[in-house]
Amino acid sequence: MLVISSATKTAIIALQTQQVTQFCEIEADCKQSEKMMQEIDQILTKNDISLEDVGNFGLVIGPGSFTGLRIGAALIKGFCAGLPKKKVVLIPTLDLMAAQVIKDYQPKSKFTCYMKAQSGLFYGATYDKTANKIVDEHLLSAADVLKGSERKFCLAEEGFLPYIISIQPQTLLEVANKAEKEGNLIAAKDIVIKYIRRSAAEEN
Repeated sequence: MLVISSATKTAIIALQTQQVTQFCEIEADCKQSEKMMQEIDQILTKNDISLEDVGNFGLVIGPGSFTGLRIGAALIKGFCAGLPKKKVVLIPTLDLMAAQVIKDYQPKSKFTCYMKAQSGLFYGATYDKTANKIVDEHLLSAADVLKGSERKFCLAEEGFLPYIISIQPQTLLEVANKAEKEGNLIAAKDIVIKYIRRSAAEEN
């Protein structure tokens, strides 16, 4: 499986085949599609494998960087255009964060994951102690983020809350593999990005 996360400032590429498992992190603010493509090509070349040798694909679908999400979706759709039998696992960003929270903190009760949106707003979703989502992704104000007594987590790269996590490439791969085993696969043409809100250009 080849999995891409381009929703945050640190893009992640995870590759796993029967012969190799390899990860790559890119500090590119998810704006350089060429760099991601180059990294994927280098990983494939280094390990002497092709996209045909990769199983299905995984994609983090947001919320997150509008540009990053579009780049990731475009790459996966491009790969699948030449490999129509390949399927795609879709991974919401906050679900991925929740999986990392479980690994890092082993919470004993429900918790909420937050990301910065635009214009002083935040994305949030609440999970039980096993990372099952109990409140879907939605937009909140800063005041709303402070409400409630549950633990609140954000990305280390954003750092606006006391509890922080950094999404690890291994976690990305584990979440994608779990979804694949559960049969949560779709055709690339059916990819839908979880924007939650419109872009700044659209709002203006």
